[in-house]
Amino acid sequence: MWATLISLFLVVVFLANIKMHSTPLLSLHQATFFLAPIVIIASIGTVTSRFFKGVEVSNRALFTYLFMLEVAWLFLIWKLFENGGEMYAEHAALIGVESLIDVLVLTFAIALFPDRRVMLTAVLPLMLISFFTRLIEVPANPLFPATKLFCFLAILVTGQKVLYSWFRKAIVRDVEKQYLLKQFRRMALVDGLTNISNRRHFDEILSQEIRASERNNHPLCLILIDIDYFKRLNDSSGHQVGDECLVEVAKVLAGICHRPRDLAARYGGEEFVLLLPDTDLNGACQVAEKVKLKLAEAKLIHPDSELGSYITVSQGVCQCRESMSADEFISEADKLLYSAKSTGRDRYIGG
Repeated sequence: MWATLISLFLVVVFLANIKMHSTPLLSLHQATFFLAPIVIIASIGTVTSRFFKGVEVSNRALFTYLFMLEVAWLFLIWKLFENGGEMYAEHAALIGVESLIDVLVLTFAIALFPDRRVMLTAVLPLMLISFFTRLIEVPANPLFPATKLFCFLAILVTGQKVLYSWFRKAIVRDVEKQYLLKQFRRMALVDGLTNISNRRHFDEILSQEIRASERNNHPLCLILIDIDYFKRLNDSSGHQVGDECLVEVAKVLAGICHRPRDLAARYGGEEFVLLLPDTDLNGACQVAEKVKLKLAEAKLIHPDSELGSYITVSQGVCQCRESMSADEFISEADKLLYSAKSTGRDRYIGG
């Protein structure tokens, strides 16, 4: 778009210059005809960019478009040389054409700066045309066009390096920023020990799922889980063993929540919670039974449990009822969990 807008601006300036000049290189009719390809290509580029705004375009398509635009400008410059003749040496027309070429060199250099080879491929023909035109029209002073060519080339190459390094650093910083934001968000929503959702994330999702359940009239169930005699495990085996136990239990729960909207979260301490959208009480009890079986298969050692040698859990299974708030939903599941613990543990009670 940079090259396109500059091209359209130069077309307007070129026509205005011809209109104001007493002895122009081209007539207005000729200029309009020779400028037509530039206007058509630039207009197509402008309309296309507006129509496909936000759509990713391949580099090949962009380079092809810019190549066509440059060819249109080279056609105009060739016609200026063809019609200029001896007028260059006698008038200021040569300076005007050189200035036009210089602007085009800078325009295409900036438009193509991310790729040095493509940039040099685009600007070198324009620079060589300017060099040979000056050399042919003013042969008595060959040092000026040679110096100009060398300096322009050096400026463009070094400028491209600087711009590209800035551009790359900006992209890297943006990627790092996005990565950090992602990490911060993960830290805010994921329990640091077990790597499943934390209480904060659970509370957010629970509110959303309750609204969705009421709106769609779909069942929603919650299983509140507590590890049996966990304090004894911590006291006898140490907190490190207790932490390892929490991690393993979390893995079992995460493996059971395989549907996209199912959520396993650490509720606090040795308590976990499973949120099961589109699941009725019977389905949730089947999930609770699966939790019990999977933990039995895992055989996580608990030397001080009154229920055996392995980790067991008590579960309160609750289905959300109409107009029930999040706090009421959790409170009801907590009551069911308490009933499971008070009636012998290693079981689930639904309601």
